[in-house]
Amino acid sequence: MGVNLNTDKVRSYFYAMVSCIFYTLAINLFIKPNHIVGGGVTGMALLIHTYFPWGIGLIAYLLNIPIMIMSFKMKNMGFTIKCLIVTTQLNFLIDAFAFLPAMTHRPLLGAIYGGIFLGISVGLNYRYDVSSGGTELLGQLLIIKLNHITIGKMLMIIDGSIVLIGSLILRNPQNILLALIMIVTSGKVSDMVIRLCAFIEGSHPSTIYKRKKSACNRMNKHVMHTKRKVKNEGMFGK
Repeated sequence: MGVNLNTDKVRSYFYAMVSCIFYTLAINLFIKPNHIVGGGVTGMALLIHTYFPWGIGLIAYLLNIPIMIMSFKMKNMGFTIKCLIVTTQLNFLIDAFAFLPAMTHRPLLGAIYGGIFLGISVGLNYRYDVSSGGTELLGQLLIIKLNHITIGKMLMIIDGSIVLIGSLILRNPQNILLALIMIVTSGKVSDMVIRLCAFIEGSHPSTIYKRKKSACNRMNKHVMHTKRKVKNEGMFGK
């Protein structure tokens, strides 16, 4: 039991690290160089960064504080502490790797590939019950109440609203189009990643073995219960 719990915990933190790497690459390689103010806390941080010379990661970390307070109230403390660790790690990586050169200076390609990388990050986080904070965590908190909406669609709604507000402030209509492309791409990719991970884990031999073992245990319990029942009826019948 303890080994399984430790294995699950290690796997969770491993995928959290992978998620942070994809998110960091999305920001520094595609989104920031093309001046795309997308949705979410990072989008707000990019917007603020245009007026104040602070690190994007530092600004995003400060903006995450109210969402963390919500998480303490709506989620368990273990999840929130894990989220705080991942958030700290992510925002540190964003500022630490701000020196990375841009992969493209074409805004459309930046929006598409930035959305793909963000979608992989969000999908991994949601599948393994971790979060890097921001609107991703806010989306997870909201779908607790609105469970008929997928995490991808919820993020489209939240991030789309932030993009519209940000583009009005910047007076840049083109940013709306690029950001919406990035958000839709991210939402679709995150849903695909979640389904793909579920399919891979569901078809894994160890998972199949666990299901068969669980079914056998239930069958054995039913058989033992039936034997005791027959024995008791036989005793009272005499």
